[in-house]
Amino acid sequence: MSKKLVVLACIIVMSGCSTNPVSTTEAKSVPDSRVFNKNFAIKKSGTGEVIIKRDSGILGSPCDTKVYLDGMDIADLSTSEKLVIYPTIGEHIISAKPNGICVGGLVEASINVIENKTIIYRVGYGSGGDFGMHPTAF
Repeated sequence: MSKKLVVLACIIVMSGCSTNPVSTTEAKSVPDSRVFNKNFAIKKSGTGEVIIKRDSGILGSPCDTKVYLDGMDIADLSTSEKLVIYPTIGEHIISAKPNGICVGGLVEASINVIENKTIIYRVGYGSGGDFGMHPTAF
């Protein structure tokens, strides 16, 4: 039994502590059952597109990540999933927080939504195990 634990620990250490970005085309859409506010899922006049993706990787994978827009629960993301929302044009705050027992606190970013422009953010863990949300080109 202890030999299996050592092997598992070695695999985890060799794979690193950070999570990996997922391309927008490879990320799966979050299932409707984990989207709590569907008002932002519909593209309307006077809105812009915001994509929030959850990294792939072992760290934090047992827990979903809750995503907020201006303090409102929007969805829970699992690893390698994306959420596409259409907020109104202007300044907004997007937030993310790991659910359950996973480490990391609430992280936030200010975004300026512009009509016909896509803003992409990724949520994941850095090499030091720190939970974060960052703009991404991936």
